[in-house]
Amino acid sequence: MGHSRPWKLLAIVLSLAATRAKAQAVTDVKMAIPPTPHAPVHVNVDSATHHVVITTGPWTLPPMLMDGDMPMMMMGGNMGGSHEAHQEQTLVRFPWPQDMWLRGFKLTITDRNGQVMPQRTMHHMEFVNFDRRQLVYPLAERVLGIGEETAGIKMPRTIGVPMDAGQEVGVFLMWNNDTGHELDGINLRFELITAPRNLTPRPVAVLPFKVDANNHPGLPDSYDVPPGGSSKSYEFTVPVSGRLLGAGGHMHDNGVEMRLEDVQSGKVLARVHTLHNAAGDVIGVSRQLLAIKGRGPHLRAGHPYRMVSVYENKTNEPIHGVMGVLGGLFAPDDIREWPKVDKTSKDYLLDISLGPDFRQPGELQLITMFGAR
Repeated sequence: MGHSRPWKLLAIVLSLAATRAKAQAVTDVKMAIPPTPHAPVHVNVDSATHHVVITTGPWTLPPMLMDGDMPMMMMGGNMGGSHEAHQEQTLVRFPWPQDMWLRGFKLTITDRNGQVMPQRTMHHMEFVNFDRRQLVYPLAERVLGIGEETAGIKMPRTIGVPMDAGQEVGVFLMWNNDTGHELDGINLRFELITAPRNLTPRPVAVLPFKVDANNHPGLPDSYDVPPGGSSKSYEFTVPVSGRLLGAGGHMHDNGVEMRLEDVQSGKVLARVHTLHNAAGDVIGVSRQLLAIKGRGPHLRAGHPYRMVSVYENKTNEPIHGVMGVLGGLFAPDDIREWPKVDKTSKDYLLDISLGPDFRQPGELQLITMFGAR
């Protein structure tokens, strides 16, 4: 890798309590919350690749515990439990360095010896653009959502997410140490694959598409499913017309499928299903490339659509804390019509308040970055 151009990071490292206020009971398991871990964060722009590289570590991750100091099994992700039962979440915020096309990401977690750790060491991570709103919700844009099962991705040169210099962006990170023992010397490297804005031919501008089956700003988005088959739906409109180029998503164990429907015609516009390992555990969600044979379904501004999340609970008890999030790439007909974000709106502020509290300036680490991994 070439030498990185040093640029000054205004890095605000925040912490989130290990449990959020919940709308529903999780289980009768009583958690013992270990102290919030911290580690330095560095942001670099690599001069050879122009990629933005975020590195953090070394981390010391205490195990998640339950009463009696017994190791607590993971209560979210593929276990079908609550995301709110995981360990601390950390956020770094910084100004995006320059005008670029974002084309994908690479994520690597290593131990103190440089050995690659399982991605499940991290429960989830989100790359957020606070200065652009989402398509469906008037909330801060979630540019990337990465879970335990999410593989790195690189989009074709024909499309890209436009990122503007100075936009306030951030990374939410939630660890998941369910090993039963302390993990020491853990390092994470998050590489955002970019291309210069003057790329020729010019890529088609795409932005994230996200619909949550249980979205309530300021509250957890997990929900419960009863025994047997069930579905949960969410109806919405979009403020700007455009085409859905691809779809994927996130579900838990016992998840079956998610689909996008036209409310008026009943036509299914997109459908993805869960992927399983040999034991039947959910290990991911399929991806549907909608623009391979054609241009992808065209969503019209103001027209009603419905997202449906389907679960099949094969137990005799309710399952707590499942999720149904349909994501994808959306190419607006005219990106200039994308509505401006309102940082004073109630929903926006509630959404942001779900994150961690800011540390005081004396606790911040203002770093000048020099090396990219």
